[in-house]
Order: sequence, then C-alpha cells, then structure tokens
Amino acid sequence: MANPSDSILVIGHRNPDTDAIASAVGYAWLFQQTENADYVAGRTGQVNAQTAFALRRFAVEPPLLVTDVRNRVGNLVEALPSLQRGQTLLEACQSIASTRRPAPLLDEGGKPIGLISGAALFATMAEALSSASVVALAREFDRPAEDAADRASIVLQQEEYVRDVITQVLRSEQDDFLVVDNEGVYVGLCRKSHLLSPPRRKIVMVDHNELTQAVPGIEEAEVVEVLDHHRLSTMPTSVPIRFHVEPVGSCSTLVAERGVELDLTFPPSIAGLLLCGILSDTLTFRSPTVTERDRSAAARLAIMANLAASDASEEQVNSAIAELGRELLTAGAGLEARPVEELIGTDIKFYETNGVNIGIAQVEVANLTELASRLAELRAALEALAERRKLALAMLMVTDVVHGNSRLVAVGQPRIIAALPYARLDDGTLDAPEIMSRKKQLLPTVLAVLSQVIG
Repeated sequence: MANPSDSILVIGHRNPDTDAIASAVGYAWLFQQTENADYVAGRTGQVNAQTAFALRRFAVEPPLLVTDVRNRVGNLVEALPSLQRGQTLLEACQSIASTRRPAPLLDEGGKPIGLISGAALFATMAEALSSASVVALAREFDRPAEDAADRASIVLQQEEYVRDVITQVLRSEQDDFLVVDNEGVYVGLCRKSHLLSPPRRKIVMVDHNELTQAVPGIEEAEVVEVLDHHRLSTMPTSVPIRFHVEPVGSCSTLVAERGVELDLTFPPSIAGLLLCGILSDTLTFRSPTVTERDRSAAARLAIMANLAASDASEEQVNSAIAELGRELLTAGAGLEARPVEELIGTDIKFYETNGVNIGIAQVEVANLTELASRLAELRAALEALAERRKLALAMLMVTDVVHGNSRLVAVGQPRIIAALPYARLDDGTLDAPEIMSRKKQLLPTVLAVLSQVIG
C-alpha cells in the first residue's frame, strides 16, 4: 500500500515566497541529518521570479509541488496480481490461495470485469467439490474464471478523495474494492479498513501558522511541528506539538539558527538559498522586521555558501551579501511584463478578523512610477478577487525596494478604506511612505481599523 505517512512533509504557506521555499528546503535538510525518518520539502504553488532566480543561482531543484494533502484512494492501493479473461477457475484458486485476497479479473485492455472472492469461488464450485467424481472436479477447475466473478463489485477511481467515497464504502458489504486510473485501467485493490481509517500525512509547517494559509486539506493531515516568525493564529491540534515562533525577519533565520544549535554546516547550495530567504523577507535588511539575529545568520550563511572566505573581513562579507541582495530584489521586482493575476496572486495572504475576511497582496518594484500604467487592471483584478472570495477589503501593497516606500491599491467596503490612515492620492491609491513590511507595519494598522469600524 502506498502510504502517504511514509514521508513527513516540510512545507510553507500558499503562494510561496522565497522565504517559504528556502526555509522548507533548509529545514527538511536539517531533519534528514538528525531524525530517523524521511522528510521531504514541499511547496504549495509555483515559484515566483525572485525565487526562481535564487534556485538557479544556487543550483537547487524546486521542492515537490503539493497542492492538496487530503487522502486519495490511490494512496491506499495495493498492487495485487490479476487474472485475464480466459484464465480458469483453477488459476483463480491458485491466485487467491497465494495472496489470501480476492482476484481481480481483467479484460484484454486491463479494465476490470469483476472481482473473484474466495466465497464466490467456493459457491461456484460447491456442487463439484461435494462430488466423488475426480473427472467432474477437474472439469469444474477448467471452467473460465469469469463464471465466478462478481460483475457488480464497486470500482473506485484512484484520484477520488477518500472522504468522497466513504458513504458508498460503508454501505457496501465488500471488504476489498477495485481501483482504476483515469482511463479505467486496473491499478490495484483497496481494503475497506484502510478507507475507513486512512493514515494521515504528517506535516511540518514553516513560515506560517494559520490554517487559512496552509496547504489545502491540512485538516485531514497531522501537523507535528510549526516553525514561524509571524503573528499567532488559532490552530487546534489533537496532541501536543513542537511550536516555535520567534520575532525575527525571516523564517530562514530560524532554520539557520537551528543548524548552528545542532553544530551542522549547510551545503553551499542550501546555505545560499537560506540567505536569499533572509534577504527577500527583510528586503536586504531595510524592512522594520529585521533583527540582529537576521544579520548574524546571513553572515554565517554567506560564508557557508562560499560567497566570502571563512577569513574574510566583516566588510567583505557584507559586500558579498549586498551584491546578492541587489541581484535578488532586481529579479523579483517590476510590473511591466507580468500578468495581473501573477502580480496579485503570487504573494497574497488572507486574514479573518471580527467576522470579516480580507486579502493583502504585495509586489515589489524598483520605482513606483511603474504603477500608473497597470493601475486600472490591477484595481479590476482586486475587485474580482473581493467578489470571488467575499472579502471586505482586497489590497495590493506596491513596495519600492529602492526608496523604501509603498502605495496601496485598495478595494472593498468604502468605510474601511476611508478609515485607513494613509493619504489618498489623485489616482485613488493610498500613499504609505516608509511602509515596507506587510506583517509588521501594514497588517497591524489594517486590523486596528477593522476592530474600530467592524467591531
């Protein structure tokens, strides 16, 4: 049986940014060095331009794309041997005796004709078995296997979610179910007991702790650890878990610090990717979220990544970091050539407070003058998003990473937008000077406004 619990998934938030990807890769590597279990890094969506640059720059493969962790029927399949049309009851007996399981009977194209159970086989041959005639018994064994096949047995699709077939499974008297692929071709059998109590995928959440930002299907998984640097959210668990949240600028910083605690040296490729995670989330140390811990971790990672020699001066290390930071931010900045859906959807987070839902996206530019030519379509896309997701506020934070300012494109309930403490410009955008951090600067302000207006 393909068991999804065989590996523990280390994964960041939806619409992953560089820090979410880097911390997942780095933390999975640490676990692989220290734990007696299989850990794999994952991502919940496509990598953005900045992250793609970081992965190429340090020759790291993108982590596994995981869009849903709900159990599918295919996760529980056992690839048992089958019989072909034209084989005999004797061969069916031999198959069942060998596997102690029913024998699938397939046509010439590999599609199920039916399922032959031990009980059905015995019922088919009951008269001959009670006969004293060896000839009659031999003749019976030579009959075609399809004479004993249950052609009404339930067939499940391997891509179906387990929760969607449970009612059908409970009503059936079968103990085993045929499973087919999208073309209707047999792939194996699935036990009823496994469908009723499927294993849950074990998850390590990095760079987030809110279920609304987690990989879809998280409610059917088992969260075993959280490593994060964001605000706390209610996340119920059935058992105690390791929960580590620190007020630093990047989750990659926490991964780097864990490596130091364990006296481990990251491979140059992973060290470089973690450094990119820190530089991205702190906007090369210009964000108000940055701490001395971020700077210290970045310096160590720069040496591990061979960007500077181990005996390099502090000035040389900082110069190497600054150069990488410029390349990284340049790779991810800009509005001109990117589809509007990508600009809004690549880095967006949703929040719920006081019974209302809001969404805040962020995009980086080298100059805020880029906004004018895309403003109308960005506003239209935000309005469509607000309608689709039933948001009281949908906002795009356009951040100038060179000058350290932002402009806000906001749609939603007028009273919420009017209450935001930012000057409204002639084009309808909101001016947010010296605002660079969604997490530390913008979000607290928005939440405070919502508590006053909605509460």
